[in-house]
Amino acid sequence: MSSQDERQINTEYAVSLLEQLKLFYEQQLLTDIVLIVEGTEFPCHKMVLATCSSYFRAMFMSGLSESKQTHVHLRNVDASSLQIIITYAYTGNLAIKESTVEQLYETACFLQVDDVLHRCREYLIKKINAENCVRLLSFADLFSCEELKQSAKRMVEHKFTAVCRQEAFMQLSSDLLIDLVSSDNLNVEKEETVREAAMSWLEYNTVSRSQYLSTVLSHIRIDALSEVIQREWFQGLPPNDKSVVVQGLYKSMPRFFKPRLGMTKEEMIIFIEAAAENSGGYYSSVCYSPQAEKVYKLCNPPADLHKVGTLVTPDNDIYIAGGQVPLKNAKSNHSKASKLQAAFRTVNCFYWFDAQQNSWIPKTPMKFVRLKPSLVCCEGYIYAIGGDSVGGELNRRTVERYDTEKDEWTMVSPLPCAWQWNAAVVVHDCIYVMAHNLTYCYFPRSSTWVEMATRQTSRCFASAADFGDNIFYVGGLHIGNNSGIRVPTSTVDGSSVTVEVYDVNKNEWRMAANIPAKRYSDPCVRAVVISNSLCVFIRETHMNERAKYAIYQYDLEVDQWFLRQQISERVFWDLGKDFRCTVGKLYPSCLEVSPWKPPTYLFSPDGSDEFELDGEMVTLPPV
Repeated sequence: MSSQDERQINTEYAVSLLEQLKLFYEQQLLTDIVLIVEGTEFPCHKMVLATCSSYFRAMFMSGLSESKQTHVHLRNVDASSLQIIITYAYTGNLAIKESTVEQLYETACFLQVDDVLHRCREYLIKKINAENCVRLLSFADLFSCEELKQSAKRMVEHKFTAVCRQEAFMQLSSDLLIDLVSSDNLNVEKEETVREAAMSWLEYNTVSRSQYLSTVLSHIRIDALSEVIQREWFQGLPPNDKSVVVQGLYKSMPRFFKPRLGMTKEEMIIFIEAAAENSGGYYSSVCYSPQAEKVYKLCNPPADLHKVGTLVTPDNDIYIAGGQVPLKNAKSNHSKASKLQAAFRTVNCFYWFDAQQNSWIPKTPMKFVRLKPSLVCCEGYIYAIGGDSVGGELNRRTVERYDTEKDEWTMVSPLPCAWQWNAAVVVHDCIYVMAHNLTYCYFPRSSTWVEMATRQTSRCFASAADFGDNIFYVGGLHIGNNSGIRVPTSTVDGSSVTVEVYDVNKNEWRMAANIPAKRYSDPCVRAVVISNSLCVFIRETHMNERAKYAIYQYDLEVDQWFLRQQISERVFWDLGKDFRCTVGKLYPSCLEVSPWKPPTYLFSPDGSDEFELDGEMVTLPPV
C-alpha cells in the first residue's frame, strides 16, 4: 500500500462516528455534563461541546470550577438557540430560519461557535433587503460583525429615500446616523432628503439628541440645498438654541460640495449579454449612456452565465434570472449539434446587482431552470415567466413569483401556452404576455390568466414596452401561414419596422406608424422607455455588414417615429444578433469606461490602430 493510500480518510467511518454520537446524545448515554438554561436541561458530552465551541473548551479545560461540575447554569443564553447549536454539534445540520437567525447568532456569539456564526452571517447578508437593512445595520454594529455591517450599510445607502422613514431608522445610534448622513454614497437625488432624515432623527427624541444637533447638521451639504429650502431653514428662525446652531453652520460652510452618489446617476441602456460576432462565444456586460454617448463596462454575471432574463424594477433594482453556464469538462469529440447541447447547463440562478460595488449578489434561486425567462415587477413582486425550460412544454409554461422581503419563490398559475420567447409588460397592476398573435393577461389577486384580443399579425422574437395605457409590440419575425416560415416584419422594401399598439382599456389592437429605419436585422429591435419617452434601440444593418445602431423616439400625438440618436461606430461595435436590453439608472463613477472595440481577430498584426474590414481600412476608436 502506498503512502497516499495510507492517508486516505474512511468517510464511512466518519459518518458512522457522527451517527453514534447522535445516538449517544439522544439516548443520554455516557453524558458527563448537563447544561441548564431557562429551567431546561440539556445532557451532553463535554468532548463534543468543546470541539465546536471555544467557550466550552475554555470552560472544561481551564481548571475552573465548571470543569469539575456535572451541572452548569448558563445565563444570557436562549434555550431554543442552544438546542439548535447542540444539534449542529452532534449532526452537522444547522437549522437557520429567518425568525430565529438573529437570536441564534447572538447565542453563537456568546458561546463562540465560529462555524455557526459564519453560516448565520452568510444567511443574513443574503437576506438583506429594504425592509430589514436598517435593523440589520444596528444588529451588526452591536455584535461587531463588520462584513454584515458593510453589506447592510450599502443597502441602507441604496434605499435611503425609503428607509429613512422607518421606525428602525429613528432608533439608530448617533454614531450610525452620523456615519450615514456623512456618506458620499447615499442614493439620493436631492440633499433635501438627507436634511429631512437628519431632522426627523433629531426631533424623534429632542431632549436626549439635542447634544448631537451641531455634529449631525454639520454633515448636511448646505450649498446643495435649493435656494427655497435655504431661505426657509436659515432666515426668520425664532431666537433659540437650534437657530443659533443652524445659522452658525450656514455661515461657516464652504460654498462647494461633493455630490452624493445618487446625484450622479445617469439613465443607461443595459446589455447583460453583448456578444460580438465571431467572438468565440465571448459575452460581455455593458451599458450605454445616451446622454454622455459613452459605453461603460458592467461586471459580468458569475460563472460565464448567459441567456438570462433581465429586469429593472420601478425602484431601479437590477436583477437577472436563469440562463446557462458552460460545463468545465465538455467533450470535444461530439458532433456540432451534440456539442451545443452537452457544453452548457441550464440553471435557476437569481442575482441582484449591487450598483455601488458593481457586483452581482446571489439571491434564492428559482424553483425551475429557465433560458431567457421574461421578468416583470408587479405589485412589489417579481415574476419569472416561461423561458426555454428543461422538461418539455409543461415546464416552459411555469410561472413563479419572488418575494423580495422573504427572499423566496412561490409557484403561481402557469401560462396557457408555451413559447420559447415571449414579451411581457405590466400595466395597471396586471401582467400582459404576448407571442405569435396571442395576448394573455394575468390578474395577480386571483392568479388567473385571461385571453385578450388577438393581434393582426403573428410574430415571434418581438419586443414590447408599456407606455401610458398602451402596449407597443415592435419588430420580430413574421410567422407565415404556410410551413411556419419566419421573415422579418418590415415593409416590402425593407425600409421600416412594423409596430402594433394594444389599448388596455379598450382591449383592442391597432397598427401604428412603422419605424422608418432604413435597414435592420431581426430580431435586433428593442422597445425601451428613455427619459419618459417611448423609444426603440435598433440595429440598422444587414447580416454581412458592420453593425450600426440608432435610437428612434415615438411621438404619440402625431403617431410618428423620428430619429433621436444615431450611435457612432466609435461608440458601439457589435452587440451580436440576439441581444436583449433594458433601461436603468447607474453611477458612472462606479463603472469603467469601456470603448467598444472590434474583435481582436481583426487587429493588425503590427499593433497599429488601423485594420481592414470588408475591403476598407477602419481606425479603432480612441481610448
